[in-house]
Amino acid sequence: MWIPEDHKQVFRGNTDDHFRLGVKVTKASVRMYVDFFGSDVLVASPLGLVTRLQESGANASDFLSSLEVLIIDHADVIAAQNWNHVVTTVQSVNALPKETHGTDVMRVHETHLNGHAKHLRQTVLLSSHASAEMNALMRNECANVEGRARWRETHAGVLGVAANSVRNAGGLRQQFERVPDAPIDRADDARFKHFTRRVLPKLRENPQPGSLLFVRSYLDFVRVRNALTKAEVSFCVNSEYTDLKNGARARSLFADGRKRVLLVTERAHFYHRRRIRGVREVFFYSLPDREKFYSEMVSFLGDDASDADGTRLSAPTANVAFSAYDALQLERVVGSKRAKKMLAPDANSTFIFT
Repeated sequence: MWIPEDHKQVFRGNTDDHFRLGVKVTKASVRMYVDFFGSDVLVASPLGLVTRLQESGANASDFLSSLEVLIIDHADVIAAQNWNHVVTTVQSVNALPKETHGTDVMRVHETHLNGHAKHLRQTVLLSSHASAEMNALMRNECANVEGRARWRETHAGVLGVAANSVRNAGGLRQQFERVPDAPIDRADDARFKHFTRRVLPKLRENPQPGSLLFVRSYLDFVRVRNALTKAEVSFCVNSEYTDLKNGARARSLFADGRKRVLLVTERAHFYHRRRIRGVREVFFYSLPDREKFYSEMVSFLGDDASDADGTRLSAPTANVAFSAYDALQLERVVGSKRAKKMLAPDANSTFIFT
């Protein structure tokens, strides 16, 4: 079975995402499972903290009031679960407690009593990639008096890796089309309009099976799924809410040509990295957050996509829709230098890489 190494590392061992643990550190020992108000270190998942906040009533966030260092590790993995839990937790940190809980007020820093604890808290966010949600969290919820520092990486892109992964002769055609600019509150509508005008007719009129349609978010997935249903396109789905049995059946129907289109979400591929066979063309409704997922989707081109005599029916093609709001994802796929040129106001709307 094809399972990438990074997938094994993330999902090895206990994958329960609902936990919280208090740790007390003394000169002679380290005590585990200590009450939160007596803990020096709190190790918890966002889901574990949110459920605690929901269970404890009006003074639910009191145990988070004295945090001095907040570390959000593997933020990219947490984002594949529910990022709202992270936002809810961070918003609850360093609020003035409703009760004293046996604390000697005379030993509390005056800045904390005045409600300035959040301005002294150090927040460290670690992730394999940046996202708009992470940037917004650091900008809106982290207010340390010393300011903020961010590591910015220059990306080389994965276009070459994607092209080398296609085993069929004839080369890979990677076509990027820019969605017309629109205000942020109408950006989703502009992308969907581009899809219905440029991509949906191809999916509806193409008699050949093998069209893989990739969508980043579940909300976009619902919108695209409804459009495909309304247009009476023969398709099947693999989303994060598709169980393993139905997901395997959908991939089998697609590989056999009994369904012409397979609609896949990024979260579904994150949790269940399965090889998809029978792909002749890939459409990216939106670019993935993980650039490796782009090259993996493209690598499925050519698998079982030949006629009975072994000849290639058409050149392998990847079609990508992007907008100015996809700058972070775009630079990881095409490279930082190319992305800057592609997002320039006077740039062309279509870019082809072979």
